[in-house]
Amino acid sequence: MGAERVLILHQGDDLDVGEIRGLVESVERESGGDLTGTRLTTYPAGEPTEGVAEALVLRLEGDGEVSPGSLSRTGTYTYEVSGGRSVVVAVVWAGEVNGWVRRVVPQQMGKVEATGMALTRRPGWRRLAEEGAVAFVAEARDGVGRRFGEDVHVVVSVLPRAKPRQIRRLMPGGYIQWVDGVFRRAGAPLGRIDVAHWLVCVDGSARVLHLAYLSADRSVMALLPWELLSRAERRGGRKLA
Repeated sequence: MGAERVLILHQGDDLDVGEIRGLVESVERESGGDLTGTRLTTYPAGEPTEGVAEALVLRLEGDGEVSPGSLSRTGTYTYEVSGGRSVVVAVVWAGEVNGWVRRVVPQQMGKVEATGMALTRRPGWRRLAEEGAVAFVAEARDGVGRRFGEDVHVVVSVLPRAKPRQIRRLMPGGYIQWVDGVFRRAGAPLGRIDVAHWLVCVDGSARVLHLAYLSADRSVMALLPWELLSRAERRGGRKLA
């Protein structure tokens, strides 16, 4: 998950850089989100509470500093820092660009699991169904990648076509050659960690989701998006899902 704004309400003296960094890391661990590059503001408060934090979010929305509907996307996290001081961190999570994938991800995974492929028993595969990983796909822009624990590196491509023939035209040389560049740009370390590739295809009202999964264990058969493979690539494999 990405965030639109981070607000830190604290008791007493201003927080130092180390305390702020520790709070951000704690929120990322607890939420599974990514706060990198998010605007962060600290606010002194006599008694930081979730209610005070939510009131601040509403005030900022009224001032136009956060987007409409912000409270429905706000998460609050309570901690204690040095000296027993209470801190509440309010995170206004970014809106989901492709929230529809939340419905389709389980369907796609279920189809693959029905084939009994060995990769569906890997920890990285199970990670794909977790909230943090699903939210990442729903929010993601084209070409982004993120590692989830030590199990899987998820890469998302957003394509402006939904029909397989039209999508294949966007992949000169075939999917395998095209995706190699996508993985390199997204920092996906093939061979060292499992890599999942979600292809979010949107063309007007037409919406399709495709999935590839490549295990770090080369003895485990890879999952490739069959409909998106070139004729030559299809001759080298067989349809599984």
